[in-house]
Amino acid sequence: MRHKEHQALDRIMFGKEFAYVHEWMDEPAKWLGPRHRILRHSPLELLIKYGVSNELVAGLLHLEADKVSSALKRSRRRNKHGK
Repeated sequence: MRHKEHQALDRIMFGKEFAYVHEWMDEPAKWLGPRHRILRHSPLELLIKYGVSNELVAGLLHLEADKVSSALKRSRRRNKHGK
């Protein structure tokens, strides 16, 4: 998902945005590209970074939204290729 979409989810859930959470989580994309989710994309890393907080929940929502977004993309590709 794009950061704008993550932030829209933040606004719905919290009434405010946590742009810095999403930026921190996705920063490794600058040097890892699509494989960036091997870093900063686990509940434990988020808990260590943010403790029990709204930021933690925003990060967990980021993880789940990414999973759903990726699954939808894979499904579209499979349907497009008739598999």
